[in-house]
Amino acid sequence: MSYLVDTDILIDVSKGSQRAVEFLDGLENSRISIISAMELIVGARNKKEIGTIEEFLSNYERLLINEEIAIRALELIKQHSLSDGLSIPDAFIAATAINKNLTLTTKNIKHFKVIKDIKLKVPSY
Repeated sequence: MSYLVDTDILIDVSKGSQRAVEFLDGLENSRISIISAMELIVGARNKKEIGTIEEFLSNYERLLINEEIAIRALELIKQHSLSDGLSIPDAFIAATAINKNLTLTTKNIKHFKVIKDIKLKVPSY
């Protein structure tokens, strides 16, 4: 099975959570969305932290946004932004997982459980 790792897990790893590191290390074929990379960089406080984040992210294949993912994200926003509070970044992450047939691993199932066709894996840490 191949996985798309959500930003929340990457944040836990970057904060030094050993359980998050062990969880992530146990996943086969882990990839991240370019959206998650951007979310991590936006949270940096200075250029040194950006460098550290970029070094960390270099360990993972980053999946880019293509036309199909953008169209799917727009459909998800239309379906779920008002009723379920789906944000634009989460719509792109979900659309990437669906488009690439990946299981999204996230602790934040509230944002994703309403999405049809998405496969989820919730970490136990």
